[in-house]
Amino acid sequence: MRLDVFLKNTRLIKRRTAAKERAGEGGILLNGHPAKPGRDVKAGDVLTILGDEEEAPRRVEVIQEAQRPVPKGREAEFFRVVG
Repeated sequence: MRLDVFLKNTRLIKRRTAAKERAGEGGILLNGHPAKPGRDVKAGDVLTILGDEEEAPRRVEVIQEAQRPVPKGREAEFFRVVG
């Protein structure tokens, strides 16, 4: 599944265009390496969403793909926060 779609569907980033921009600027790391918006994401991958001056980086592990937008409260089925 595409990185930008996963970020949007799991509500890690609100809009797909924002996810594309953040990844395009090097603001998303996939397993420690900068990731493009179209990069494939699979279970077991670790995403680091780099913050700006006001927010700290977030690290999450992908549990499963989210083919559709995830209902509020069910995000934990698709990713878990790590370190």
